[in-house]
Amino acid sequence: MEISELTSAASEALQYRESTGKAVTSVTVEPSRDTSGWISYEGTALVTHHDGETQTLNIRDTRLSAALEQHANDEAELGSVPTVVIPIPLPAVTPNSRVRCEEHPGVHIETVACRWPHNVHADGTEPQVGHPYRATD
Repeated sequence: MEISELTSAASEALQYRESTGKAVTSVTVEPSRDTSGWISYEGTALVTHHDGETQTLNIRDTRLSAALEQHANDEAELGSVPTVVIPIPLPAVTPNSRVRCEEHPGVHIETVACRWPHNVHADGTEPQVGHPYRATD
């Protein structure tokens, strides 16, 4: 199973959860074994945010669950089913995106150095401040 398929499925699963306003860096899923000895992956995943905070995500009946089932079959043929950590790539910096961040004062053009925008609101005569992580946070 290609990691890109797991990443795509994990990103899709993140779309349906309640947003925390924080960028996601990874999704981790632990293997489980039922009473008959069948090894698969749990129906919940652990979502890790850029600040290290975590939360659980129900992945039952999602494309991620189906992709993990295929991954478990592939891994079982190799003799083990390890924990899967799926990295979630950050979106590209949007050209001329105006943000607030934890590194620089005031509203400014986003750069790679300021990847964690926050305080999304209008600021006086400044335009509305965008949040480039809305799709994956």
